[in-house]
Amino acid sequence: MKKLLFITAVAFMAFLSSCSDDETIGSDSIVEELDIDSEATLESNYEDVDIIVEAGMESISSNGRINRDDILDCANITHDEENKTVIIDYGDGCEGPGGRVRAGQIVITYSDHRLIPGAFREATFQNFSIDEVKVEGTRRVENVSESMDDHPTFSITLTGGKLIFDDGTEATRESSRTRTWIRANNPLGDEAHVDGNASGSRRDGVGYSMEILERLVYKRECWARGIFIPVAGVKQFTSGDNVAIVDYGDGECDNVVTVTINGGEPFEVVITPRGRKRN
Repeated sequence: MKKLLFITAVAFMAFLSSCSDDETIGSDSIVEELDIDSEATLESNYEDVDIIVEAGMESISSNGRINRDDILDCANITHDEENKTVIIDYGDGCEGPGGRVRAGQIVITYSDHRLIPGAFREATFQNFSIDEVKVEGTRRVENVSESMDDHPTFSITLTGGKLIFDDGTEATRESSRTRTWIRANNPLGDEAHVDGNASGSRRDGVGYSMEILERLVYKRECWARGIFIPVAGVKQFTSGDNVAIVDYGDGECDNVVTVTINGGEPFEVVITPRGRKRN
């Protein structure tokens, strides 16, 4: 059971039709204020960036050879060891695992190997897009693990985050979170466990805030199957006077989430986790 990326009016009307007349008063405005496509797309795309950056940093061995990760299959990687810079270049665009089309460059600067406590890296973007949605901002990741024997834990901040859609609308985001990397022998078995919060503005300019109430779990195997959202955990999304609680389920790779609006009855939504806006 999973994340709320695209909530359609049909889904909301199905929910509202089960309510009493009193509960449907003001329903149109609730639907509008809790249309969280922008926040969910921001979440998904920056998580995508984190996976790409981790794969890019892991792919570069000490002697400069490149070991390919599936998510980098159609990317060109350049490593400047002297200046500690890595460029992941998807060119004019190519389709990767899960069907996502990425284009442009992610530029990474780093201080040391990412598994060393205290090491940091920063990712910026040059005409980078995911499914035709342009990505901007600075993503800084610092290793806050106590030792290399721990599951690597990273403090992640996003400043100046922005998505620019093909219709010219924009959504913004600032976030602070902690990610624990649960490593497996095969990268497809990796998991990321995420805590934290975010805030910003939707595509219509309305502000929002997001808080993770129960740790979000991302599975790489689900990502490879086109599920670009958490597979477990609970998030609270607030916009205007309204609040949505989104429950991502028990770890199964699917596109179903359970939503509770303003303390009402929970209902399920099946979603399509893509970067493009639906008409």
